[in-house]
Amino acid sequence: MTTTIRIRKTLKGTIDGRLLLFVDKVDAQSKERYLFKRRGLDGAPVFGVTLYGLKAGDEIVLEDHKDRIIGFPFDFENIPKGKLNVQAFFIRWHKYVRGDGHTIYGMQDNGGGCNYAVTPFNLYSTVKTVDYGNEDIVLDLKYEIKPPKDMKKGEVLSQNNYPRKGKMRYFKMKSKLLSRFWGEDTYIGANVLLPAHYSRKKKYPVLYWQGHWPGDVAAFRYGVELREAEQGVTEYWDSGKAPEMIAVNIRDANMYYDDSYRVNSANLGPYGDALVQEFIPAIEKKYGGIGTPESRLLAGGSTGGWESMALQLFYPDVFGGSWPACCDGMDFHAFQLIDMYNEDNVYEIKHNWRKVERPGMRDVKGNVIWTMREENRLELALGGDLAHGMGQMGIFQACYSPCGEDGYPVNSYDPFTGEINKEVVKYWEEHYDLGAYIERNHEWLMPKIRGKIHLRDGDMDNFYLNLGHYILTDILEKYDYQGYSKMFARQGHSFCMRMIDLLEEMGEYLAQRVEGYTFTSQLEKEETEETA
Repeated sequence: MTTTIRIRKTLKGTIDGRLLLFVDKVDAQSKERYLFKRRGLDGAPVFGVTLYGLKAGDEIVLEDHKDRIIGFPFDFENIPKGKLNVQAFFIRWHKYVRGDGHTIYGMQDNGGGCNYAVTPFNLYSTVKTVDYGNEDIVLDLKYEIKPPKDMKKGEVLSQNNYPRKGKMRYFKMKSKLLSRFWGEDTYIGANVLLPAHYSRKKKYPVLYWQGHWPGDVAAFRYGVELREAEQGVTEYWDSGKAPEMIAVNIRDANMYYDDSYRVNSANLGPYGDALVQEFIPAIEKKYGGIGTPESRLLAGGSTGGWESMALQLFYPDVFGGSWPACCDGMDFHAFQLIDMYNEDNVYEIKHNWRKVERPGMRDVKGNVIWTMREENRLELALGGDLAHGMGQMGIFQACYSPCGEDGYPVNSYDPFTGEINKEVVKYWEEHYDLGAYIERNHEWLMPKIRGKIHLRDGDMDNFYLNLGHYILTDILEKYDYQGYSKMFARQGHSFCMRMIDLLEEMGEYLAQRVEGYTFTSQLEKEETEETA
């Protein structure tokens, strides 16, 4: 039996990238046309191999590459025999000739937000039902994901393009700093939510909402409100009762992830400097930001929580207050469940006579959802071993690690075995461990951030991020940070508050610090009226 995948005959030039085979059970739930859209650890099993220089009409026999194929959740040779649905997919890579002299390959941001399943120019086949192991399989990569049809003259695909709607505006700019690093035009986009009674004659505080690729959605998920914490925020914002501010959601997908982590990085480029030197001045000039540090706020959860904390620490003279929630590991003594400094392996916990798999995610009852090994293995299957997996573990390596001689990140641990590289961890500590950063710089830093840090998390954070929260809180308290750190019992990975309450808190904060800014808490007023 052989599995042959054919490149479309109309292809122009050659392509490089990651060839994927998706398989799934044949049942009522697997009749969709796109197995490749069932991403994630509970999605369709996937098997991938990196190939360069493919051209129109080429035929790839997967069995010829079986020694290089990485699979998840099992190896290629262990795909079960019998009736299965199968589909081929090709993640097309772009060649980057960077300003630092390195040439690397990765999926270009073509407006897909680093989601390979929707990124233009990637190829796919139809889904076939086969008797796997008992017949030869041929899959034709004859379909290509098309760019959006609403592209206007002069627009570029990078960070996508969205038409203005209601109080939403969409902004995009080319960054000189990032373009110089990447060796080609590189863009940052923004979803800008204007206040209810917005006027070009006024100046407003600006909230920079941190987090993953937002698509066309605004901060607080204004206009969407899928979760309980977001319910009512659209009506509240539109009523004019919300604090008058501009809320900016950033689009900065890249070849490694759907988000840049917004700090300067050896592998991603100077995203921190691009944000504060180019992006923020442009946004505030165009939409009417007050333009003072005390009028700029930060907030976000998870990835956005880490970013909100890091930006406040690294640029304390730029931002006036931060609301980080359920932050990615802020101190690498608690990189989720791993003490990167004092343990030897990310995937295993060693006991006297045995080893156990280290959990990577749990539910709020403590049940393990996946392990660290499984999460990393999925990223390896999708992207190979050069941080191409476009997942959470890959971006940690891309953001925090030094750049290797080959131009790719040097891993802090072996992605196959989990063995920790202490030299790279030392680099992490010197550049991105936020606890260590505060300890090293507390004398000049603390006067600049006192009263500005507002941390929140649940004590059953699904990714064990409450552990890093505890460590950082102890450090902040040692230096009298005068903010707050709140931990919520039996709560998971979330802000642990309603978005309306967050806005009210920010409004009161701004009224105390921004000259001429007024805000009366509508919630307090309503409570007073009810009491009367």
